[in-house]
Amino acid sequence: MAIAATPITRGRGLLDLLQHIIPPQERAVELYRRLLAINELSGSMNSARDIEGLQNFLAVYFQRYFPGDPIWLYIKDGSRYQKLRLSGPEIRQNGDLSSLDNGIVGNVTISATPVWIPDVHHQSRKIRRFPGGAAESSARSIMALPISVMRKAVGCLEMVSNHPNRFDEIEYHLGLLVAAHLSSSLENVMTRQELASANARLRDHDLRLTQLNEQLRQLAHTDESTGLFNKRRLFEQLEMEVARAKRYGETFSCLMVDVDDFKKINDTHGHQAGDEVLRQIGALLRRSLRVTDFIARYGGEEFTIILPRTNSEGANRAAENLRVSFMSHEFVLPYAIVRLTVSIGIACFTVLERLDAQQMLLRADTAMYRAKRNGKNQTQAADGTDLACEGVRILSTL
Repeated sequence: MAIAATPITRGRGLLDLLQHIIPPQERAVELYRRLLAINELSGSMNSARDIEGLQNFLAVYFQRYFPGDPIWLYIKDGSRYQKLRLSGPEIRQNGDLSSLDNGIVGNVTISATPVWIPDVHHQSRKIRRFPGGAAESSARSIMALPISVMRKAVGCLEMVSNHPNRFDEIEYHLGLLVAAHLSSSLENVMTRQELASANARLRDHDLRLTQLNEQLRQLAHTDESTGLFNKRRLFEQLEMEVARAKRYGETFSCLMVDVDDFKKINDTHGHQAGDEVLRQIGALLRRSLRVTDFIARYGGEEFTIILPRTNSEGANRAAENLRVSFMSHEFVLPYAIVRLTVSIGIACFTVLERLDAQQMLLRADTAMYRAKRNGKNQTQAADGTDLACEGVRILSTL
């Protein structure tokens, strides 16, 4: 076992001790300066944001008063210590990790009992060595003071000197005072770090929750096969476009696109091949249209496109460009290359007609069926009068 601290007369605090010792005038002045320095150190440590900040403030103090003596701060980290050198040769800003053992530092940290040995040579017991060689064979004076957080020892302030009685009773009390201030400051640092860590976890949780909500929203509005918007989202957007056009006197157009003879792909190559072609169709539609255009899979091999701020001329041009893009594109399957054509119906919102969302979709759908009846692979614009009976299916879905 490590040697316990030399007992001190019960009830004799630092001020009481000073009354029983009459030091020279210089000693009294120096002691007063030390107390002021400790008070200043306490204020500085209270402003520290982390353990490295505490180390820096402590190093300034100990290098001033114990420049040649090895002074270490040990902070318990699980089953190991973080070693921070505060004074002596080879000052390092970052501490190493040392294993917890049964030496003086280990006993002080575990028992929360200080160890004070004014002169090693006058002790009858064999002193166990400090971790990392802190208690050298030439050490004559040793002081190890526990550091506590929430009344639980978490570390040790270790002071070693080659000179006997380097740490006398006055130094012992001053050391206890420094250790008490350090314990309070360390508790503040750990509390702030725990609070910051908790806030960071909360922010991460909120961010993850936001991302999950966005993913759910995307899933609710996205077609799984193509990555385009689904029918539900299409109707919402179409209502918004109609309301915007009516309010601001603008125009927009709607395209209903049907892939010609798509059933042959499933019949010839299988449904997995059909799903792959649908995925490639979605990519082709995104590449062929503007970023501001709204693209949705209506169902099966049918797609609906909303062209904001686009009149009939612009819509006819966009539809024809899209038809040509399909004709020239090769849809690549593992064992085949497929070419497709599309039939496109066009409807344009005008201020005079003031159509609603159902009527816009119905007109585009009617024009698309006319294109298919007329031979497929073509575009047809709604004329405002030819509303085919097939368009009733759209009304039933709204």
